[in-house]
Amino acid sequence: MAPGAAAKWFTGQDRYTLAHQRLLEGSTSASFEGMVQAWQQAPNNEERNNLNSLLKLAVSEDCGRSLSQNSLPDWLPNLVIQREVIQNLNQIMLKLSINGVSNSNISEVKLVKWPDQTVIANSPVIGAGGYFAVETRRLEKPITAGLYQLVISANGEESFNRWIVLSEPSVKQRISWKDSKNWRIERGNLPNPACPSPVLSMSMYDLNDTTWTPLWTEDVDGKLPTTLPKIDVPDGRYWLSVGLIESRWQGEISILDIQTITRPVDYPGF
Repeated sequence: MAPGAAAKWFTGQDRYTLAHQRLLEGSTSASFEGMVQAWQQAPNNEERNNLNSLLKLAVSEDCGRSLSQNSLPDWLPNLVIQREVIQNLNQIMLKLSINGVSNSNISEVKLVKWPDQTVIANSPVIGAGGYFAVETRRLEKPITAGLYQLVISANGEESFNRWIVLSEPSVKQRISWKDSKNWRIERGNLPNPACPSPVLSMSMYDLNDTTWTPLWTEDVDGKLPTTLPKIDVPDGRYWLSVGLIESRWQGEISILDIQTITRPVDYPGF
C-alpha cells in the first residue's frame, strides 16, 4: 500500500475521512466499511469521485480480496457480478448479470442501488451442477459507481445479504472491429499489478440456434490475439463475439467488467 501521505481528499472527521484514514493505516476491510457508510450519506459529485478513487486505491492492495472478510456461505461457493457493454455493428446494449454456483434451490436474486432503485429482482435460470444466472438487458444507462445491496434467497437457507460497492465503468471502448476479419484492442489505464491481466473471450454461434449455445469458445490471457484463430467448424455464416474482460474481487465475490463486440461472419471467409 503506497498512498501518498499528503493526500488531501477529505477534510474533517466524517465518514470519508475515516475511510481514508483506515486505508492509510492498512485496515482495508475497515476502510471498505467506511466507504459503505459514506455512500449511505448521499455524497455529492466531488465526494462520489473521491470515494471512487478510494475504492481503486484499496483494490490495488490485493485486487480487492481484503475489502471484505465475510466468507460466502457453504450453499453459495461461487458468486460473480458482471457489467457488460455489448456493441454490434449498429447498436450498443448495456447488461448486468449475476451468476454463480449453489447447492441449494435459489428462489430470487435481487440487486438494489442504494437507497431504493431496483436493478434486478428475478428468479434465476438454474443449470447443470447448480449453476445459476440472472440478468437484465437493454439498460437505459450504465450501472454507475455507488452502493448496491445484493440479496440472494434460497429455500431452507438464511438469505445471503451483502453490500456491493462498484467503481465507475470505463468511458473508453477499448475493443472495436478493425474490419470483418480483425479487431483492435487499445491500451487502457495502467494495469493494476495486483489483479489478473485482462482476458479475451472469443465465441462462435450458429445464427439459427435460438438457445445461443456457443459452437466454439476460447479464453486467452497474456498476449491477446486480434484475429480469429483457425477453428474446427463447418463452412458457413456465424455470429462472432469477442469480449475483453477485466476482473477484481470484493472479498470472495468476483466482479467483472466486460466490453464485447459482435458481428455476423462468414467462416472460413477469413
